[in-house]
Amino acid sequence: MSPADLCVGVVACKNTCEVATLDASGTPEHVRFPVSQLGRAALRVFLAGQSRPLRLAVSGDAAMGLAFAVGPAERCDIYIVAGRVADHPVALARYAARAL
Repeated sequence: MSPADLCVGVVACKNTCEVATLDASGTPEHVRFPVSQLGRAALRVFLAGQSRPLRLAVSGDAAMGLAFAVGPAERCDIYIVAGRVADHPVALARYAARAL
């Protein structure tokens, strides 16, 4: 597997989805949107529009559904992570960066 140029952490709860991205600079960017068809479509478009390898770590009550809704994207590794391992979007992005 090639190294990921962008790592994405997502906490997907019943009503909201918090997303953090972490690129090579190591500075996280954070955004929030509703967990809805439109929100899932926005995330799917974002992931599909990346021309670089990426890793997506998802946690939260709606993690499995969100992971199935947005993936599989080409050149994207998706990890479902238990909340006790990482429960914040930035922590999930860092988890994705370390994942093998």
